[in-house]
Amino acid sequence: MMKFLKSIFQASAVRKTPAVATYRLTVTCPATQADRVVCLLLAELKSAGLAPSQILRSWDEDKNVVQLIAMVLCQLVQRAVLVRFINRAGALPQVRQVRWEGVAPA
Repeated sequence: MMKFLKSIFQASAVRKTPAVATYRLTVTCPATQADRVVCLLLAELKSAGLAPSQILRSWDEDKNVVQLIAMVLCQLVQRAVLVRFINRAGALPQVRQVRWEGVAPA
């Protein structure tokens, strides 16, 4: 009987583990606004209960813009929060473009 109950508890613990996905957010902004946009994005992510695992910068000198690339781990139940964040980020006056995509697990 104990073995049976133990297997039930273990199975329910496995099912309750939240599924996590990785998303790549790419925010394009004028090079002169990059530091300000990073601060705004970090504050917005934090208020949404999310945090990037890393943020990279890619400069396009010809267009004088910076692409900020953030990798964000997000539980699937938080996906709606992430979508709201992306909509808010796209509305920032300093932001020219926001793209996001799921990243396949390694």
